[in-house]
Amino acid sequence: MMAPLGLDGEPLKLQYVSGALVFLCTVVAYATMIFLGSRWRRRFESAGLRYWTAEKEERVSVLVDAVWRPRLVAVLYGLAYFTNGFARIAFSIWLPFFLFQVRGLGTIEVALFVGLMYVSWGWKMFIGLVADAFPLRIGGRPYRRVPWFFIAGVLYVIAVLIFVVFDLARIPVWTVFLPTMILVTAAGAIFDISADSYAVDATPPEWHGRVLGTASRLGRAVGGVMASLLPPLLIDVGGYRLVFLGASLTGLFAFLCLLLKEPPMEQERVFSREAIAFTFTEKSVLMGCLTMLLYAFCLRSVASSLGGMFAFIVKEVVGISPEVVGKISLATLLAGIPGSVIGGWAADKYGHRRLFIISGVAFAASGLLWINLREGMVLWFTATASLMSFLYTVNFASLLALMGDITPFALSSTVFQMYMSFIWIGNVPVSVLIGYLLTTNLPLSLAIMSFFTVLMTVVGGFIKPFEVGKATKT
Repeated sequence: MMAPLGLDGEPLKLQYVSGALVFLCTVVAYATMIFLGSRWRRRFESAGLRYWTAEKEERVSVLVDAVWRPRLVAVLYGLAYFTNGFARIAFSIWLPFFLFQVRGLGTIEVALFVGLMYVSWGWKMFIGLVADAFPLRIGGRPYRRVPWFFIAGVLYVIAVLIFVVFDLARIPVWTVFLPTMILVTAAGAIFDISADSYAVDATPPEWHGRVLGTASRLGRAVGGVMASLLPPLLIDVGGYRLVFLGASLTGLFAFLCLLLKEPPMEQERVFSREAIAFTFTEKSVLMGCLTMLLYAFCLRSVASSLGGMFAFIVKEVVGISPEVVGKISLATLLAGIPGSVIGGWAADKYGHRRLFIISGVAFAASGLLWINLREGMVLWFTATASLMSFLYTVNFASLLALMGDITPFALSSTVFQMYMSFIWIGNVPVSVLIGYLLTTNLPLSLAIMSFFTVLMTVVGGFIKPFEVGKATKT
């Protein structure tokens, strides 16, 4: 098999071009929304137009009461993120080891593969835009969420068939295996978009921490725990193929989400000029985008075993034994379970923004724990990685609640996924930069990520409620 970087470095150029294209399209789309929104807002304000047909808090309560079923929404949202967590561990931890051990790729090549594999996640805003703006009519009724759950399930079925039929140890890495993984991650992106959008549509703002934060993080952590325990057994039985097949099978939970009740298309849920005008001209929306972009550069990528670069830290510290990786990954994921519960509960009780700032400072400081990390420091690494995972989960749970607060009903998929897309935009340069630094200068890479964690916290502190945004307080 030829090395993918070759003399001309075409795959590296492809990664830069892909990342630049996603960034350019997202920024152009955002700038276009700002331009149009500014024009429309001046017109609406001069005409004395109000967005809400009743008092905002009262109207928000009426809109969510039509579909809010706490247990059903929380459980299915948690299952969606169970799939997310299982797949992310399988593809962020076990996929690199498959590429290292079975396919013979090097560290930079694996980092490149992982970065390209998740390229579809950078386009989530545009998928969300289509879902919001072009509902599918079934039986004369518009549907914005349910059809996308079905599409995600079908894509997962296709991935399952591919993993069953083809020998992953023999197929070409860059022309067959990579496109297959892109298909799987695209299915995950659509499932993720659908679940996020429905949760924003159906959850009262005072529950954002416990649903957007706790249910998602808890489901993801449990899925990650299962993906840490099962793969060593699956590898012994049928190789890495069973690991990737199992990850794809969890995606069939998308079909269970067809049980959810589609939110009625009332005025405040309709994709409209008014919604665009009173959303994209707000400073808090810009602060939300910048916060999520900075989040890609923070300690997240190494503090979480789902972050993409955790495997490289483990490789440098404890070698590349899958058994050892599984145990360390399990410890960090278990630490994230109480973090998700505490983070969501505390965010709803004490304030989403307040908890985000407090936990962000603590998370940034935790990066200092690895400054003197050296090969063989297994126990220290495991203990500190567990602490960092706890702080990361608390911080991200509060951040997700905060993003839900500044997302309008009419653009719940577009805007929430725009925030998420800025993380994935940042992942492309991060996958190369941090992948390189981790093999050359660990203290410098940690210092850089801690700095961005602090900067992210400062920027997020400027987020405030606005008229069309779902919440009246953060």
